[in-house]
Amino acid sequence: MSFNRRTFLKRSAVTTTGLALVGTSGTAAAYDVPLLSTRDHYNDDGSLVSGESQYSYDTNGLVPGIDTGCAGDLTVFIHGWDKNSSESGAEQAAREKIQHARDELTGAGYGGTVVGYTWDNDVGGGVDFGWGEAQTVAQKNGAKLAQFAVDYKSQCPGSNVRFVSHSLGAQVLLSTLRSLNGSWFTDNGYDVYSTHLLGAAQDNEAPTQENPDTYDAISNVVANAYNYHSHEDDVLQWVYNSFEFDQALGETGYEDGKTPAPNYDEFDATSQVGNDHSGYLTNLSDEIVSDM
Repeated sequence: MSFNRRTFLKRSAVTTTGLALVGTSGTAAAYDVPLLSTRDHYNDDGSLVSGESQYSYDTNGLVPGIDTGCAGDLTVFIHGWDKNSSESGAEQAAREKIQHARDELTGAGYGGTVVGYTWDNDVGGGVDFGWGEAQTVAQKNGAKLAQFAVDYKSQCPGSNVRFVSHSLGAQVLLSTLRSLNGSWFTDNGYDVYSTHLLGAAQDNEAPTQENPDTYDAISNVVANAYNYHSHEDDVLQWVYNSFEFDQALGETGYEDGKTPAPNYDEFDATSQVGNDHSGYLTNLSDEIVSDM
């Protein structure tokens, strides 16, 4: 499954942070979950391909506010890293994870619309299996998802927007908040109604005053921020011990002794998730939806 190239629909001038009110559209495949995509926007070294911009994104023709009418409550789900699949396999796996997220959240009682965000989570290589390049691409995707948030709220100002991420998707989500902070989005009084980090592959000091850019972004952009972590998450233990020489937010929660953003809360999911890094949605959908 691949996206047709979109045409840009310019809506207004560039905003204060360079986020233009720009939407994108494509054609729908045989897949019923609305999708935002930046697949194939980045080279293996993490650089943009020719023809794409810092803010460009694609859709599958089903995304509210861009391709269809507004949703009363919209949640964007961002998947994580994948170095175990071929390029086409990584895209298919991402779509399946997105569909699983939609099904788990709606099955737990979420009544809004779930939109998937799929990105180049399989770039790079070498001794770290592409972890470094994947982090670079994840963080660069923040401006693209922020652009969607600007486009969506410009068309649907009364709708709630939420973000849910799994694993390395946390770096996309937090980069998005940093991009939105001090932009047209916050200047016009908008916020992200809630964020939900599941098994976050992100340094554990990120939401604290130790990392002021992210701390300020959470404080200023988000109404309610949540982190769900498991002390037995051995995937995060492996990644952070091997590559980062640090501990992950999705394993330990925020770093002991640090001060998190005032609107940030945590849920220790060790008893539900254990060492199943892929099991957050399966085991926690009720808790996530109750926080929405």
